Amino acid sequence: MIVNKKFLFIYNKIANQRVRRFLERWISNKEKGYAYSGTIRKIYADNYNIKIGYGSYGGCFNRSNIPRGVTFGNYCSLAGNVRIFRANHPADKFTTHPILYNPVMHYVKKDLLNRPPLYIGHDVWIGANVVILPAVINIGNGAIIGAGSIVTKDVPPYSVMVGNPAKQIKRRFNDLIIERLENTKWWELEFDGLTTKIDEFNRIINGPD
Repeated sequence: MIVNKKFLFIYNKIANQRVRRFLERWISNKEKGYAYSGTIRKIYADNYNIKIGYGSYGGCFNRSNIPRGVTFGNYCSLAGNVRIFRANHPADKFTTHPILYNPVMHYVKKDLLNRPPLYIGHDVWIGANVVILPAVINIGNGAIIGAGSIVTKDVPPYSVMVGNPAKQIKRRFNDLIIERLENTKWWELEFDGLTTKIDEFNRIINGPD
């Protein structure tokens, strides 16, 4: 991925968030969209501690819903309204109000909540209105999370999860196919490399013609 240092410099000189949003869209248009823009990924990693893999698109770029400390693998597909939480209000104090832990409330000097990182693997599809709660630390490669699900625990690779709380209803493929897909590491390929091998990867799922 190519990073345009001139665009980075301009972005970092701007404080207004609305103008930053406009500039993000402009940069993405110059670099074949959010899914492929190296500069946008550098901006998100450096300014917001949100790491977004190549080819990933959609809600991973919604900074209102995605907190710091989240990593997305390559080729993830997210609905725009996916929400991720990395901490709960403390229940063991006299109040659950953020005055006890959030410096925005002007009592404490720094954020006192533990906010664990979240790693989302490659080729993960997360549907509309999904909520991912703080106990979740890892979502495996190839997982699918159905629309409206509330995810309360780690998600196994290639599983299909639905419901509140989200539960696994099936796996996408059997063990042999999963092993073959994992061994290809196809998600490490960028556009030109991937598009030349799509038929080859399809044969892993469908068998020979």
